[in-house]
Amino acid sequence: MFNIYLWLYIALGIFVVAGGAMKLNNMGNMYGAIFFGIFAVALFILYGLRWFGASNSIFTSTPVTWPPFINTCPDYLTYYDRKKSDGSVQKTCIDLVGVSKNSILKLFPKDGDTPSDDTYYFDLATSASSQEGKNKEYCNRAVAAGLTWEGITNGESCVNSDGRTSGTGGSSETPDCPPKTPGPIAA
Repeated sequence: MFNIYLWLYIALGIFVVAGGAMKLNNMGNMYGAIFFGIFAVALFILYGLRWFGASNSIFTSTPVTWPPFINTCPDYLTYYDRKKSDGSVQKTCIDLVGVSKNSILKLFPKDGDTPSDDTYYFDLATSASSQEGKNKEYCNRAVAAGLTWEGITNGESCVNSDGRTSGTGGSSETPDCPPKTPGPIAA
């Protein structure tokens, strides 16, 4: 199959290598022209194989998923095994830097004390069995806590499995996402 991009790339490579080497040679720098020619040819071959190789073509129409994997916790939160008073362990995330936009999730104290108040913990337990159901629950919790979570929510709306957002939170298109709260209006 004829690939116009490959032929344009080859023509560009010949033009750059020949033109650059000729320019350096005309300036009286023969060794520079040879070095430039070898380096430029190697660079064009390297990128040509990368871009136009059978398995690594940048012009492929096959979409890739983003993110390649979803983090355990929302963005900038840290995974934390919370030991409860009854001896059980709860899988949670804690905020060590203060990223919650609405302060629903409180900043975890740095003095070494483990607070018992639930407002310091982002619970990872869900009632859903499917990954899509879990993602919707995580989306609702993250948006309510003023957090973003790559692959789950952008902080205002849920992210579908195909990477597109499902409209703004609270719209009729996305009944599973909580409505976004309006912020202050700048004057």
